[in-house]
Amino acid sequence: MRVVVRVLTTVSLLAFCLLVPLMLTLTPPVTHYLAEAFVNTTGSTLEHDYLVGIADAVRDFSLGNDQAAVPVGRDYRNALTPDAVAHLLDVRTVFIGLELAALIASLLVIGTLTISIRRYGLRSIALPLLIAGLAPLTVALLLGLAVLIDFAGFFAFLHSLFFVADSWVFPADSLLIRALPEAFWLGCAIVWLVFLVILCALCILVGLLIRRRSQASVSQKT
Repeated sequence: MRVVVRVLTTVSLLAFCLLVPLMLTLTPPVTHYLAEAFVNTTGSTLEHDYLVGIADAVRDFSLGNDQAAVPVGRDYRNALTPDAVAHLLDVRTVFIGLELAALIASLLVIGTLTISIRRYGLRSIALPLLIAGLAPLTVALLLGLAVLIDFAGFFAFLHSLFFVADSWVFPADSLLIRALPEAFWLGCAIVWLVFLVILCALCILVGLLIRRRSQASVSQKT
């Protein structure tokens, strides 16, 4: 039973460390800041603040708000075409699924940590915390290298995992791409990595402190 609880604790912590930073990245303050920094007005009559507003509305729509003020029409330069809206609905399915997974992971973390501490003592969560801190950092390092080497290729690969081929490809001068250009998504990746590193560092720090405290306690008894 102890092994099962430890495995569940470790897996839930891993999921938590990977998903929660993603959810933080998708919060309105973060996406709005990135939109302000990266919307593309080059060669367009569309104003910067208007495109930022479109980016905010697209974020809200993608996360389930059907009342978001997204302009819909046939002119892809000034509105979201039916294909763009269909893609955003696909994105919504993915985002809502990730939100649900993050919520479940959070609840599992609370439950498994509580059970571990009550049944087996504080020391029992040290190893799961260390693994949950170190493993995602390895993933983050590999993803960071992939982004630095070929972000466009990595971006295409990531989309291929969730969406039908070419359903996410739109003209560079379309409203959707101007509001959410490649640089915006690169910014999201960097923010996610920063949040991930912070959360993983906290897990490692807490794990090391618990282990050191436990070792000191054992030494005093002997």
